[in-house]
Amino acid sequence: MNIVCCFITESFFLDHPHYVKMLDPGNTIKQSHRSYLCLKVNTDGNDYYIPLRNNLGADVRPYGRIGHSLPSESRANAGLDYRYALIINNPKYVDIPKAQRIPTAQMKRIITEYSVITREFSHYLSGFKKALRKKRIHREALYRESSLINFVDEL
Repeated sequence: MNIVCCFITESFFLDHPHYVKMLDPGNTIKQSHRSYLCLKVNTDGNDYYIPLRNNLGADVRPYGRIGHSLPSESRANAGLDYRYALIINNPKYVDIPKAQRIPTAQMKRIITEYSVITREFSHYLSGFKKALRKKRIHREALYRESSLINFVDEL
């Protein structure tokens, strides 16, 4: 198990300005300061980066699971948001800080719940791929806002 919390460099967002359905569109500085959890799902050979958000809200919505809740003392609604996962296979765009930048309690929960997180994300990803094959992304509430739409070639 190799869990990496990192940042995506500003150059990634500058090099891909045409991407849609991204968090903080147009604000590359804020985008590059958002913590991401690196999930390596080996089924398709891509490296997935799932953003940690301060205000995820309910991780399960009426139309399905959008993420994984990871509350902290100061951020009761924090969690990983599967909808805004990025595929980045070039390590030049990934910045791994030397010191942990998220609260210890959240990191412990990530470690403890890592297998659940990977299972949930794999389920989300397979549903996205199925909706993509059927050309139903824009009709499915669970995938309508997904940034994975930018990575159709990789999928």
